[in-house]
Amino acid sequence: MLRNEQAIISEGVKCLTDKLGYVEAEFFIFALKRDSFDYTQWRKEYFENAYKAENETQLDVFLDSAVKHFPQKSFGLDD
Repeated sequence: MLRNEQAIISEGVKCLTDKLGYVEAEFFIFALKRDSFDYTQWRKEYFENAYKAENETQLDVFLDSAVKHFPQKSFGLDD
């Protein structure tokens, strides 16, 4: 069951103040309001970038391993 809006806001503010303290939580909220922050757009971009970075890191690890095991091959890395 979905909680009411006030309960969610109260818990969110508590999370912010627990983690950031009262002053930094205020700055955070102010920054969101000032910049007309779009959480949905931010979340989409954040996770797309995080996914790309994770896949690039995994590819780098794979290619490093391949080069170590097969030093005579370039795997297109010399281009």
